[in-house]
Amino acid sequence: MPASCTSMPVNLAGLACFLGALYAIRHFSVEPVKGSMLAILAFAAPVALLEAVFLKTYKRPSTGLDFSRSNPPDIGRVAVKLTGLYLTLCLAALYYRAIPEYRDPFYAPYWELVKYALPAMVFGGIPYFFILDRYSDRHADGYWHLGLLVTGGWAGADRRIIAQHLLGWLVKVFFLAVMFSYLAGNIAFVRAHDPARALDNFRVFYVHLYNLIFTVDLAFVCAGYLLTLRILDSHIRSVEPTLLGWMAALACYRPFWDLIYTNYLHYDDNYAWGNWLWTNEAGYIVWGSAILFLLLVYVWATLPFGLRFSNLTHRGILTNGPYRFMKHPAYVSKNIAWWLICIPFISRNGPAEAFVNSLLLLAVNFIYAGRAWTEERHLSKDPVYVEYAAALESRSVFRRLFRALSPAPAGGGKSDRISG
Repeated sequence: MPASCTSMPVNLAGLACFLGALYAIRHFSVEPVKGSMLAILAFAAPVALLEAVFLKTYKRPSTGLDFSRSNPPDIGRVAVKLTGLYLTLCLAALYYRAIPEYRDPFYAPYWELVKYALPAMVFGGIPYFFILDRYSDRHADGYWHLGLLVTGGWAGADRRIIAQHLLGWLVKVFFLAVMFSYLAGNIAFVRAHDPARALDNFRVFYVHLYNLIFTVDLAFVCAGYLLTLRILDSHIRSVEPTLLGWMAALACYRPFWDLIYTNYLHYDDNYAWGNWLWTNEAGYIVWGSAILFLLLVYVWATLPFGLRFSNLTHRGILTNGPYRFMKHPAYVSKNIAWWLICIPFISRNGPAEAFVNSLLLLAVNFIYAGRAWTEERHLSKDPVYVEYAAALESRSVFRRLFRALSPAPAGGGKSDRISG
């Protein structure tokens, strides 16, 4: 098993600081948007510091930085990169302005975040690019090539690098708007509900732990989209290159999921597991505990990312946490949990409706299978991922299932199918 790009002890230290921040948010009644920013900072700052101290992430070859030597900064080159940065921000603003979806009040918390983040990017980019220019051996990045387009050097601009750069930013501006808005809602729940009440009974405990699981997940996710920095070795290496990969991922998120679920894949009839087992206390506890277990596996799969979570991008290979035992633990656990939460196989409208609902949820499962397949195809361009996939051949929890499903190769030789 190759080494992971992150450290679980470091990420768990960040998680502990994050939980402390949640306590402070409730104790001091911090409003949700500022509380969300505080929670992200409480996690990200110690992780970045501990990675720099113990993992020496800034020295990794993948950063393209060498702090043992120092070159005089090239002011012209930095100016071109800053031009590329500011043009990127203008294109992001145009994207938000042109699409009516972002006028929905749901995104109000995100616009408040932008008021703080935008000046940090505009002014913080200046010293950041000077530092990179002084120690980097990879000056021709996406900002450089995009800047060339508007500074007279368009003939030397690499369109492929520009396309990857813009796709990477599209990933960030799309997902961060959605995830931070959800995070603010979860922080509002933390602020309004006393966690001590979770001890009252299992039903209250379920609601509190359910919200906490997704609050942790969303904070890690937002930190990942905010901190795509080369100096932290959390930068984007590559972006999913296929339309199929993008379609499979975007279909699972607002606003596309709202359209798909409402019109095509409405797999329940508003009769969830809580309605079914509300009067059966023992059954409620057992079923609810199974759901929480699956969701704990889901958030366990988020923890190894540290500062590097991102859909549709390659930012380093994870081999720790649940990824030591299987690929896509988040997808597997979440999709199973939906069957337990939505119980499509039980319908108040009869078995025929239950059968249809089950087929529709299976279609959702297939969308996630498509996401998994396209992600593996993308990551398989990295030799480290190929090594990781080969290692799972003997340790994946699903190895027996995949071997049973795989046809025996001709001649009785060993199959080269990578399971997991």
